[in-house]
Amino acid sequence: MRRFSKAEMKELFDEASAGIANSIDNQMVLEKVAGFGYTRDSLVEAGTTYSEAETLYLQKAPKVGLKLSLSIQVRNKIDNIYELYMLYVNMLRRDHRENIGLLHELLLLGERDHTVLGKIKDAKAFYKNCLDHPKLQPIVVKVGLTVEMLQTQMAKITEVENDKNYRAILVKEAEKTTEDRNKVILKLYNWWMNYKSVLIYVFKDDQQQLEAFKIKGYSIGYVPKKNSSDEEEPTEPAEPPAPPAPAESTPAPATQVQKKQKGANKQES
Repeated sequence: MRRFSKAEMKELFDEASAGIANSIDNQMVLEKVAGFGYTRDSLVEAGTTYSEAETLYLQKAPKVGLKLSLSIQVRNKIDNIYELYMLYVNMLRRDHRENIGLLHELLLLGERDHTVLGKIKDAKAFYKNCLDHPKLQPIVVKVGLTVEMLQTQMAKITEVENDKNYRAILVKEAEKTTEDRNKVILKLYNWWMNYKSVLIYVFKDDQQQLEAFKIKGYSIGYVPKKNSSDEEEPTEPAEPPAPPAPAESTPAPATQVQKKQKGANKQES
């Protein structure tokens, strides 16, 4: 699978974005590309691919929620932790459903993350929050969450986090995210290169329109080389320049060797 540098991906996003935006509602462009199978609907679909590729590219952290293989033992531990955690969540939500501020302090607002990693993340955040804020402990103890129970659940979570199979999930998850991103970006690249070729063909006599599409070259990362035939040929002057006037010669000063040679000649004579 082709790998793209950051510069190539930026160029791809710049060109594809301009190409889609300047085509999707431009009747003149749509008419010209219709003969090659491009319609407004296909451009809308390409825009969806673009948005997906851009989102994956800008994503800072590995995507959570992927279905990855875990040993049965680890999966059972996670499910048991999460099942008890959700029991506490539902009890506390029902008891304090009118106290939004308290539910916020207990980290019980919003949807729960039901993925493998999310189950541990949510449960850990809840139990740790209760241990770190003693004022919450008299509230959660009413549903059976004593300090000892909070510590016990944290210990079980730590046991799962230290399991080599669970740690391996993080590596696999990051690799899977990169693979997914590259697949989507390659899909966008292939679409754009085909559409770009059509635009270059139908607007080959309209340089201004091609500039509106931000088209730089026939391929991403293309750097045009200067053609020797494009260089200006040197022209001969109408009249050849006059030769420079000879400079007046001045005798060179005698060197020390020459002076000694003259003195020796005088002595011999």
